[in-house]
Amino acid sequence: MPDPVTLKLLDKLKIMAEKSGLTIDTQRMTTDMGYAEAILVELGDTTDPDQGWTVMQLLQLLGLHDWSEGIGE
Repeated sequence: MPDPVTLKLLDKLKIMAEKSGLTIDTQRMTTDMGYAEAILVELGDTTDPDQGWTVMQLLQLLGLHDWSEGIGE
């Protein structure tokens, strides 16, 4: 079971996706990393900074991308 922060972000992303006409399975997002990555990449292609930030956080929380490389250099 994902932590409360991840669940909150997934719920937020689901609402954002529905506004774009995309239905996502938040339960599957936590168990099928191929599905999660495909959805996050699709929703990451946005001009909405809030949506972009949500996608980046989920990529990191789900272990799909490490954003720490290059930070502080």
